[in-house]
Amino acid sequence: ANNDDVTKAVERVAGTYDVTPISSVRMHQMKRYVLDGVKEVALKEPLPDDVEEEKVPPCTFEQFEVYAVDVAMSTGDGKARPGELRTTIFKRNVEAQYLLKTKAARQVLAEVDKKYPTLPFTLRHLSDIRTARLGINECITHGLLTPYPSLHEYSGKVAHFKCTVLLLPSGTSRVTGLALPAYFKTEKKPDEDTQKFLDEIAEKEAKKAAKKAKRKKKNKK
Repeated sequence: ANNDDVTKAVERVAGTYDVTPISSVRMHQMKRYVLDGVKEVALKEPLPDDVEEEKVPPCTFEQFEVYAVDVAMSTGDGKARPGELRTTIFKRNVEAQYLLKTKAARQVLAEVDKKYPTLPFTLRHLSDIRTARLGINECITHGLLTPYPSLHEYSGKVAHFKCTVLLLPSGTSRVTGLALPAYFKTEKKPDEDTQKFLDEIAEKEAKKAAKKAKRKKKNKK
């Protein structure tokens, strides 16, 4: 399977329930110390005239890969836009290197490399918030830090779900993430083909759960 197959499946199911995938949300491959790997999956294909969204390069899934499954659905147009609030959450780009000019920026980067070399952090966790605010922009400009922007969907409600999955020979296994709550009810129902597609997934999940319960019971004896 490839990432385009997943994008089409997401759009197909979303359309059945009359909701829209948030176009800027991506699923990413994960590796040790790398949250956002090279391989990624779009929830929605960008329109030909949509210059704000970049097309995701094609990729093929392989066994033993790990992915962060990030799903956001909207009752609106599915276009998340930057809000008025400035972000305070950033992540170190471990592959980027640059000789910073200002003392404040060098101090910020040195502290980030020491305390948060691979995971996201917030400005308030740095020792000197004033210096952090002065030096952060130079780090961002040269690609050393990646900001997590505050995005807003102004035309509808949004439901957001995230989990981590492993691609194993026996199938896809979810290893993190809570059970999905019912966000809203709808009278809409999938068409026959989509329902069959969803039933197949549910059947596989039920079989895996049964096997897991059986192994657990056997181990207790």
